[in-house]
Amino acid sequence: MLLLVSGGNYFVMFIGWEGKIFCSKWIFNLSSIYSQLLNMSVLLIKLNKRFFHIEGKIHSHKRIGPHNLDIIQVIIGSLLGDGHLEKRSKGIGTRLILEQTNQNVEYLMWLYKFFYNRGYCSSLKPKIFKRIRKNNIIYYGIKFNTYTFSSLNWLHESFYTKENIKHLPIYLLKYYLNPMSLAIWYMDDGSKLGSGFKLATNCFKLSELEKLCNLLHNKFKLNCNLHKDKLSWTIYIKKSSAKQFANLIEPYMVDSMKYKLGIYSQYYKQGLK
Repeated sequence: MLLLVSGGNYFVMFIGWEGKIFCSKWIFNLSSIYSQLLNMSVLLIKLNKRFFHIEGKIHSHKRIGPHNLDIIQVIIGSLLGDGHLEKRSKGIGTRLILEQTNQNVEYLMWLYKFFYNRGYCSSLKPKIFKRIRKNNIIYYGIKFNTYTFSSLNWLHESFYTKENIKHLPIYLLKYYLNPMSLAIWYMDDGSKLGSGFKLATNCFKLSELEKLCNLLHNKFKLNCNLHKDKLSWTIYIKKSSAKQFANLIEPYMVDSMKYKLGIYSQYYKQGLK
């Protein structure tokens, strides 16, 4: 366009005119291609969701994802907490099992919708179950499980020993542990303790927890240490990092679980105004 307007002779003006037409066609074709690719990606997501929701017709070895980063991060956060990966019969695939007490129904339903909307579990609603604990105490809970994916076997192999005992794959957490994973972990197994926060880590070894504390410090600059809690060790986020930790995870937390942040929750501070 500049050549066309400022050309000192007809030849330069001709170049500007032809260049303008060529560029206009090129931009139009590029935008058309981009629009088609965008429509195709949306269609693939819908087809993927519909494909996995056809129960009983898709074998686990054909369920190969795609596993977006948010899926992996939520699974890892759940495995640090109450989540459990189950290797199905004959080792064909792995599924995630999630359960919560009846007091945390809203949180469990949030997890269910998170996986269902991405095509990872059926339309069957989470089930309510009853268990009898020691001293005949009745425990009510709610749970659901995802479909079985052969492409989730690597996570089972990373988090479980050959004896099916859960452990911490620090090498994996260095890459996948993020604020969303921390939020899931805290909603599952976290609580306010004094001026800081406690993260329950009952099933992990002391040597693993020491490495996890170092990872939390190096990756998120959180000051934390290990506390002996009756029969097990827990991770304690110190007061000096409590506000930083709350600001880090609150954007990813379900509203009904933000009470766990206590005075550090912006959500509850706004509700008190």
